[in-house]
Amino acid sequence: MKFKIEKNIKIINELIAYFYKFGTTDVHIDLNSDSKNSYFNIYGKIDNISKDELESLIDILNTPRQREVENYYWNLGGECEFDTELTLVGMMINSAKVTYIDNVLTISIIREES
Repeated sequence: MKFKIEKNIKIINELIAYFYKFGTTDVHIDLNSDSKNSYFNIYGKIDNISKDELESLIDILNTPRQREVENYYWNLGGECEFDTELTLVGMMINSAKVTYIDNVLTISIIREES
């Protein structure tokens, strides 16, 4: 797929911005790619994230993938320094799992490359 690395970097940037929005300074990222998929795992300590915020995050990241949006608008991510473009991330990925245990938020994403 065209611009695979650049798209993955945009996704990572948006996820890091989301963590920073909640004041975390210790974010961990694992990114693995093969010819078929990219796997993202990002986690960090966030105190007091609300249930509504978590539910919203899960809904946004599990928006059905929209390749037409990805192909034309992926470069728009990161244009706003006050908010994240997680909706765009949700449209660029195939699945996301979100957990929040002992004040550690973990987001695991799979993005198919085909």
